[in-house]
Amino acid sequence: MYRDLAEQLNILFNKNVSSFNILLPAVLFVLLFILCCTDTFAQWVNNPAVNTALVNDASDPINISCVRDLYGGAFIFWQDNKNGFQNEIYFVRINNEGKLNQLTGLTSSVEKQSGSKSEGRKITNLVGPEENPVCSNDINNSAVVLWVDYTYSKSGDLFSQHVLDNGNLDWSDQGLQLTNNGGEISGYSVCSDNNGSSFVAYVSKNSEINGSYEVKVQKISPDGKILFTQNTSADYKYRDRKSMTKVVPDYEGGVYVFWIETQNSKSVIVSQHVNEEGKVGWESGNLGQPDKLLEISGNTQNVITYIAKSVYGKSVYIAWQSQKTSKDIYHQIIDNKGRLLWGRSGKHITSLKGNQINPQSICTDSTIILSWTNEQLNNSDIYIQKYNLIGKPLWGKTGIPMIKYPGEQFGQYIVSDGKDGAIVSWIDRRDESALADIYAQRVDSTGKIVWDSLGVAVAINHNTPKSYLSLISDDAGGAVVIFKNNRSNKSKIYGQKILGSGDYISHIESLNTTIIGDSIKISWNAIGGQNHNKFNVERAIQTQDDKVKWLIIGSVSSLNKNPSQYYEYFDVPSVTGTLFYRITQTDAKGNVQNSDVSRINYFGGSSDVIVTQNIPNPFIDSTVISFYLPNPSMVEIEFFNDHVDKISELDKSFPAGENSITFYSKGLKTGIYFYRLKVDNFVDVKKMIITN
Repeated sequence: MYRDLAEQLNILFNKNVSSFNILLPAVLFVLLFILCCTDTFAQWVNNPAVNTALVNDASDPINISCVRDLYGGAFIFWQDNKNGFQNEIYFVRINNEGKLNQLTGLTSSVEKQSGSKSEGRKITNLVGPEENPVCSNDINNSAVVLWVDYTYSKSGDLFSQHVLDNGNLDWSDQGLQLTNNGGEISGYSVCSDNNGSSFVAYVSKNSEINGSYEVKVQKISPDGKILFTQNTSADYKYRDRKSMTKVVPDYEGGVYVFWIETQNSKSVIVSQHVNEEGKVGWESGNLGQPDKLLEISGNTQNVITYIAKSVYGKSVYIAWQSQKTSKDIYHQIIDNKGRLLWGRSGKHITSLKGNQINPQSICTDSTIILSWTNEQLNNSDIYIQKYNLIGKPLWGKTGIPMIKYPGEQFGQYIVSDGKDGAIVSWIDRRDESALADIYAQRVDSTGKIVWDSLGVAVAINHNTPKSYLSLISDDAGGAVVIFKNNRSNKSKIYGQKILGSGDYISHIESLNTTIIGDSIKISWNAIGGQNHNKFNVERAIQTQDDKVKWLIIGSVSSLNKNPSQYYEYFDVPSVTGTLFYRITQTDAKGNVQNSDVSRINYFGGSSDVIVTQNIPNPFIDSTVISFYLPNPSMVEIEFFNDHVDKISELDKSFPAGENSITFYSKGLKTGIYFYRLKVDNFVDVKKMIITN
């Protein structure tokens, strides 16, 4: 690509300036593409006191919502006021290496009009305040999100958006408007099925009809079409206060809808089924009778919160926290006919004393793993239990403590380890005088604690506030923990990856390239989790096509597992000029990690004149231009601005071999410049950038 560009520029230098200006936008695009291909964004680190900053430029991110992309990465949505005048919702996508997908940093049309550019992208170009983003379940390489927008209504309207893997907004720049009746919207949720359809449920309060509450359901096609001609009502308007809807696909084109409803001064969980045509009712005989609701929790309990998950596509698992004299957790399975399979009021999860709170679960075709927090006196501990599909506990009568340590462990989340076990992460206050940290633990399929008995440290930046904990599977036996942390009076969204072994992601450091005779020595350090890893040494040359093409020139196997290992490889290149090297590391499970890129000028006794790219580039004050001469020669070097006006030149005799000059930017504006080197009949043109 560089050679083709040089030839084009040489032609243009021999034409008039107007011809050059015609091509300049294309040149700028190619240049920006090259710069964007340089990997300078976040990458997982090994230090839990440092972590990886996933979103740096937020003002005060709140209501952070995450969903995995099924490729080891995640979509992250958050509400922010970084424009200083209203709440807006932004998102980014990170890949399995913790690097930001740069397309999610593109500006929306609103941002283009204002001339701003930021990390992350707005979910909509609507101008009103936006708040409370809520994600759907995992979808292959994309995400669906709900939020409330106040552009058209003081009470707010519900909008939805489908975000593609490349960061583009699929359902228009505004998003898909789901409500416009002026009613107050609350308690909304969204899910997607295996056909790509999405289901939305929400509570609508109509102040004109005696302040009545109504649960509404809508279905959206993958291409953003509203499939129910009008929002289906899952209940009658005259019923009491409602909140906290949840939707679970039935994988036959319909959806199960749950919500909390006040009945006789008790908060109970009720449910309804909506089929693929929007008709309401259960297959057990009340199809078309929306007043026949299924009561899940019974009327003797006062439900505080609950979860609902699909079990082998045909049933739904529900676990809820209730309040009597103490806080307890019960759970239940219902089938597709609306039958309660674990008794009328469900099953009590444990006989542990104290309060049981915050149920979190993962479901497979044959088992359910449930995690919760047990509170006793001044301590709180995380417990976990596995159940079969008839509700029998498999890991003892009371469950297994994930950690036994004085203090408060709470706010846990749980994901599968891919081997019928689980990984749990939680907030941990071990020092009463300090703010809490974040830890994680893994339990295998038999209920055995796998990692350190005190847990693996995830975020231990000491005595700094941490919140909005999320946990996603990395789809390779490990997990990624995402959280908000305020450090040095600056709030950012951070992440930490943990391998299934309990190690942090192996990290390549100190990549260095050195010329030794006719060889280039490539050396590096690998830190953390590198046992059974393979390191590919890759090289790219300066003259390539539009995309950088890396060539594997050799491989090195990892050494025994130690905190840090030093590696080196010697290359005798068959090419000359500016060469680029990187190390690609692959572990036993196929996780791939790329190092930074090292650049070196290599001449190798060539019989040709060689001109290298200036280093550094871009630069602020000065840059070095190196070139190789097979024989002593008179060299002419000319410098041009982006209008092809000559700004400087140098005529000087140089000896054979490697030579270099230093170019200074004093008095020049930031922007794109070019240098052209002539030796006899040889001419080469390259570009450089002055930045601030």
